[in-house]
Amino acid sequence: MATRVKERVLRFSASARIAHWGHTVTFLVLLFTGLALFSPSLSFLAPVFGGYSTAGKIHRIMAVFYTAIPLVCLIANPKGFIEWWKDVFNFTKDDLKFVMIFPLEFFGFPVEIPPQSKFNGGEKMNSVVTTTSCVLLAISGYIMWFPQAFPVWLIRAAYPTHDICMILATTMVCMHAYLGSLHPGSRESLQGMLRGTVRADWAAHHHAKWYQKVTGGK
Repeated sequence: MATRVKERVLRFSASARIAHWGHTVTFLVLLFTGLALFSPSLSFLAPVFGGYSTAGKIHRIMAVFYTAIPLVCLIANPKGFIEWWKDVFNFTKDDLKFVMIFPLEFFGFPVEIPPQSKFNGGEKMNSVVTTTSCVLLAISGYIMWFPQAFPVWLIRAAYPTHDICMILATTMVCMHAYLGSLHPGSRESLQGMLRGTVRADWAAHHHAKWYQKVTGGK
């Protein structure tokens, strides 16, 4: 075990990391510039971006990068994205067991984690909800940006869709950020997004199915 603690296994490719951090940065800029425009009670954010007009311009420019970065990474590494989605939509009994015991792990109780694939049950649910919310955010945002190109009913539907998806995506991002960087049981996953690799002993414990697959059980 002492040797395996020092070993590392590749979990995320360069394109996956670029897509992740590109999404993170653009989402946060979009969130705060959007909040400045969203409510008068959040008007204190507008001066941070140089006023309402500049905040609006930054919001639109960042929306283009927010859309383009995942598409470029998808074109660069389609196999990686397909494998991600295959794993995410393969929700097994072990994933359900993980979700059921997760509250105990979240509050620090020792638990026996059911064998998980590259993404555990919680990460799979996060991937589905976050990706769906972000796609709808982008679509509704472009409809609001170019209203002359769409019917009135669709423009009216875009505004509440944009707001609801913003709340959903922000909630998921906050949970993901805490679990991925601060929670003792899962913060090693941050190293996967920074260095591409994670500790072999952590991978064997938290993602046993995936670890067995990539190492051949060694």
